Amino acid sequence: MLVFEQRVKEAETALCKIDPKLGNHINSGPTFDYAPFNKEPFEALVHAVIAQQLSVKSARAIRQRVHMLLAKDKKDALAFSKISSTELKQAGLSQAKTNTVQTLTQYALDDNNQFDKLRRCSDTDIKERLCQLKGVGPWTVDIFLMFGLKRLDVFAAGDLGLRKAVKLINKSNTLPTPAECAKIAKKWQPYRTIAAWHLWRTVD
Repeated sequence: MLVFEQRVKEAETALCKIDPKLGNHINSGPTFDYAPFNKEPFEALVHAVIAQQLSVKSARAIRQRVHMLLAKDKKDALAFSKISSTELKQAGLSQAKTNTVQTLTQYALDDNNQFDKLRRCSDTDIKERLCQLKGVGPWTVDIFLMFGLKRLDVFAAGDLGLRKAVKLINKSNTLPTPAECAKIAKKWQPYRTIAAWHLWRTVD
């Protein structure tokens, strides 16, 4: 984690030089919170599924209820496999999300899929693999790459919060499309994940 913390500090310094407007928000906004990045990869993937189409507050409440169903300090796929579909739905997941979580659990526990080795794969390869699973789209994988694998250069351009934040810092009258947002975010390479975290803080 210490290496990650150092890389984040380097990223913030670089972003302030690359984009003074974003730099103003980095310097005046909240201190970077490392806690969301300190997750088991599978836990982060489930969190991403839970957060689909939900507000930050609603997603957090459901995650907390799901965590109460897990054995202490166990947040890997095996631990999630012991939660029934009924319990997941009672915690607040829809039937569709419950199905997705169970599909992901089976996928992660299948040795042929080598889920634990995803951290060695490229972002593109991971996205191609996981997006084949029902209920998993590009946004979900982007969030997984950010918070589960600590990839520093990921930007979920379709995220409504990020689009609103980009509109805010650029003082635009219109909400950028995902494509426009992705184009704008290119200037924050290779630290788009860190830029995204600070952008989210402007609209939380």
